[in-house]
Amino acid sequence: MWSEPIAVIGLGLRLPTSDCPATLWRMLCDGIDATGDIPAGRWPLESLFDAAPDRPGTIRNRRAGLIDGVDQADPTAFRLSKRELRQMDPQHRLLFECAWHALEDAGLPFDAVKGSRTGVFMGVNFSDFQRMVARDWAALDGYSVLGTTASFAANRLSYAFDFRGPSTVSSVGCASSTVALHEACRSLVLGEVEMALAGGVELMLSPDSSIMLSQAGVFSERGQCRTLDAQADGYVRGEGAGVVVLKPLSKVLPGERVYAVIRGSAVNHNGRNEWIMAPSASAQADVIRQACAQGGVAPESVDYIELHGSAFLKGDAAEAEAIGEALGPQRPLPCRLGAISNNVGYLGAAAGIAQFIKVCLSLHHRTLPPTIHVDAPNPLIDFERLGLSIQTALEPWAARTPGEPLRAGIVSTSLGGANGFVVLEEAPAGAPVTSERAPVPGHLLVLSALSLDALRQRALQLRDFVATTPDAVATLEDLCFTAALKRQHHRHRGAVVAADRDGLVALLGALAQATGATVLAQDDMPRDWVEAGRAFVAGGVLPPELSPSWGGRCVSLPVYPFQRQRLWPEWLTPDEVCRPPKAAPRDAATLLQAAAVAAGDASGVPEVHGELQMRAFLRGHLADVLEVEPATLDVQGRTFFELGLNSIGATLLKERIARALQLPLSTTLFFELPRLEPLAKRLVSLLEAGHGRGPSVSEGASASAEEEEGLVERIAGLSEDEAREQIARTLAELSIEVA
Repeated sequence: MWSEPIAVIGLGLRLPTSDCPATLWRMLCDGIDATGDIPAGRWPLESLFDAAPDRPGTIRNRRAGLIDGVDQADPTAFRLSKRELRQMDPQHRLLFECAWHALEDAGLPFDAVKGSRTGVFMGVNFSDFQRMVARDWAALDGYSVLGTTASFAANRLSYAFDFRGPSTVSSVGCASSTVALHEACRSLVLGEVEMALAGGVELMLSPDSSIMLSQAGVFSERGQCRTLDAQADGYVRGEGAGVVVLKPLSKVLPGERVYAVIRGSAVNHNGRNEWIMAPSASAQADVIRQACAQGGVAPESVDYIELHGSAFLKGDAAEAEAIGEALGPQRPLPCRLGAISNNVGYLGAAAGIAQFIKVCLSLHHRTLPPTIHVDAPNPLIDFERLGLSIQTALEPWAARTPGEPLRAGIVSTSLGGANGFVVLEEAPAGAPVTSERAPVPGHLLVLSALSLDALRQRALQLRDFVATTPDAVATLEDLCFTAALKRQHHRHRGAVVAADRDGLVALLGALAQATGATVLAQDDMPRDWVEAGRAFVAGGVLPPELSPSWGGRCVSLPVYPFQRQRLWPEWLTPDEVCRPPKAAPRDAATLLQAAAVAAGDASGVPEVHGELQMRAFLRGHLADVLEVEPATLDVQGRTFFELGLNSIGATLLKERIARALQLPLSTTLFFELPRLEPLAKRLVSLLEAGHGRGPSVSEGASASAEEEEGLVERIAGLSEDEAREQIARTLAELSIEVA
């Protein structure tokens, strides 16, 4: 069913090296990698880092895309006590700041939307802070409940800005903020709300979640996100937040800026797949088609798609396959692909909103930024057959078909199988706000803040903005109009009146140094303008009759300068944050040997000889990974996956066996030989080869690598039906019945 387009009118964000749309756009256009080494002030990596992928309690790489000051907040802006803010999850605090900046960017004074039917829809995944503060029961109080409960990530915003619409949190893993966007659009289409704030957040406060992800085998050994590249081997984490302001396109007022328009969105799930973490190209293709159908958009008209960007060869290939299938091959020009994760890291619950903001800015500027870290295309993707290409350069974004609006999409997936897709379109061309502007003798620029220090910083912000912003981006009339009528005015105020840009720059610099007078004017400025400035500074409102003197177009000004201070439980030092909850258990090899000996399965693990002892050895390892007693593990005629092993377990099992036997093994070996007996036979042959009784281990390893490469190529070339047929045939050969 076709529905009314949704306008994106405001953007607020905190991402690595970026705190506003302008800085993010420059970073993307310059092709900057904003990730770096995790500093000691966050986590002391000496005790956490270990390159071995399965070393318990450790993290595989040192890099991440981080933001500064996650332990800081501005209590004056929150209007809350410092004690309460110390117990509040920094993720909630960050969303508050982004919502504030998004409303400012949309040109919506807070008083103008107070009490409105505005909905708040946020995506959140990990709750590091809750686990951290719960380590000290004596430090928990009533504020801990309010500060760490996931729903308060949205509820805080509704309370702070007095919004009366729905206030909900989506937690579906890495697709959380995309699902939040979808829920916001649905609420707007149904008429439940008149405006919506949608977004998501993820912060790396505790190493807990990174340890979990590292043990799951998702981190890049190279320390880079290389989505779409042949060397993609996983991701590095990133953190940040984003919030956007949405309203129906028909409700957009004259002079409001529209970054882009949402034409449709959809979410679904993979259903029962190979295993829960495996991507499903068919489900992803379905969600793309659903989103296009919901917005009345022909899939083949989508010209650019921002990928989820988990940076795995198979995961990227599944996304590409889904896009090619959904958009169809009958397109005159390929659909371009990109990934912001290569710039800022993989943002988890905030990934979808970061992708969304990037595409909104690209449509707004009619420019496509480059996708970095792509030296050679992913060999599992047949770009020509699928009608796809990689956006590798900064270039203007021109319409492929005359008269057809630019269209783009964002893809989201998650480890749990949730998928999402949002279709965006460039904003329709609006009529000029004024055909001609009468010449004016000068310009009245007002500013305000919650404290004197913030007011001085605001003056410096505006001074630099006025000095460096050309008329093509923001005229002085539009700038003064936005500052006067499209911003919330706070207690501490200032005003400058000048004839031209140079005059405003000089007066704003003087205002930043002023200790007394907060109204500064050049000589010969209109008296009523100067008096209006004085009335404003005294706490009054600007006279309506002055409005025609300003333009009528809302433009982006520098974001409000929060005066942050450290508000963090002082006992949570970096060392305490990284202290293991309990003493580390014995190493895996010791546990395996003890378990095997106790069950009577082996007496000298890993000194195994022959297939019988190898089976016992494997049985002990498998039992440890599955956390069951070896004697109770019924492996007769059953595959590892029937016993409960998944891709993560297979990775753990492979690493432990490889280390114990000192053999180079591939994870795909457990999919080629998914039962204990044939796997034991293969391992015995590899061990014998290593002792000179057959082909050398290096030759065996090389052959295994060649077999693995051939297997990957064969799998990549199968259609969905062929894959199902192959799986069914293999199961039949193994005498496995599937209901």
